[in-house]
Amino acid sequence: MIRFYFILYFLFVEISFSQSCPPSDTLLVNSIQNSWNIPNYSNWSELEVMTWNLKEFPQTSSTINDVQEIITDMLPDIINFQELSNTAFNELEDMIPSYGFIKTTYTQGFNSNFQLGIAYRKDCIELLNYSILFSDNAYPFANRPPLKADFIWSCGEISKSFQMINIHFKCCDD
Repeated sequence: MIRFYFILYFLFVEISFSQSCPPSDTLLVNSIQNSWNIPNYSNWSELEVMTWNLKEFPQTSSTINDVQEIITDMLPDIINFQELSNTAFNELEDMIPSYGFIKTTYTQGFNSNFQLGIAYRKDCIELLNYSILFSDNAYPFANRPPLKADFIWSCGEISKSFQMINIHFKCCDD
């Protein structure tokens, strides 16, 4: 009899505290504009990763709003960005509070106009830590050392830890 109640209690606790997928506390993601009809490819049972060289972000006065709309329409779990300015990336971060943002902070001696960044959905991805790789040997990376981050992706009872490395390779020659 005691064993039966213990099992019943355990099942109740397990059902009560297990996370659903998608999570019940899913963060709302709203666009500030609706200029395009971009399909949403988000799938809660898979990890969607996107990489995007924004080419000297922002190019125009509307670029930040346009990038925000594309992200909020597509809803990827994680995005690797290249060629960011710190100011514009901070503005984008303020516009999408459901995403967490990390970025490099290259200074003199590095290619400081071409920062790297990563954005991740805070309702399914947890940032554990991040670092800059090879900062003492940045020349092979055009003075833009890679950005490495450790994450945990979870949905329901499933969770996976993974590392992401954002690299902005040299172009042209050399």
